[in-house]
Amino acid sequence: AVERSRMTEAVTLLGNIAQSQQRKYMQINHYTENFSALDVAPAGATGADYCTKGTLGTAKKEVATSNTSCGNGNGFMIDISGQALNNGVAVAYRVGPNVLQYAYSLTRHYGNTGTFCTPADDTDSIALCADFCGIDSTTSAGCCSDGTPAADRDKSTCAVPS
Repeated sequence: AVERSRMTEAVTLLGNIAQSQQRKYMQINHYTENFSALDVAPAGATGADYCTKGTLGTAKKEVATSNTSCGNGNGFMIDISGQALNNGVAVAYRVGPNVLQYAYSLTRHYGNTGTFCTPADDTDSIALCADFCGIDSTTSAGCCSDGTPAADRDKSTCAVPS
C-alpha cells in the first residue's frame, strides 16, 4: 500500500509535467528539456533531471537499486527529454537507499494519457506493476496503466504518439 501511494504521487507528477509540456509546446513549438522552463517546476529544479527526495547525483538513468542517483533520498528521479511533438517523455525512476524491495520506472509520453510501468526483473517489482496496471500478471517487459501488456503497447494509451 505504501509503494502504491508512492506510485500515485509519481503518476500525478508525470501528468502535471505532461500538461505543462503541452502548454510549453503551444508557446514555443517544442517541448523543453529544462525543468526551470515549466510552469510546474519543483523548487530548485533545473536541467532535465530532478529528485523528489535527496540530491541529484551522477548515476546513469536506469531502474535504480542503490542510493547513488538521489543521495539518500527515498523517492523518484524524474527525467524529461525530447523536444519534438512525438518524442516528448517524462520518466520517473524509483530510487532509494540500499536495495529497494520494488524497483521500477514509470513512463509518460506528453501527447498521451497512459503511464507505462517497467519493473526490474524480480517477483515483487513485476507484481507491483501488474497491480498498477490492474491485471493479474505481467512480465519484466511491463504494462500500461490501461491494462495493456508491453507486447500491445502501440495500441494503448501508453503508445508513442504518432
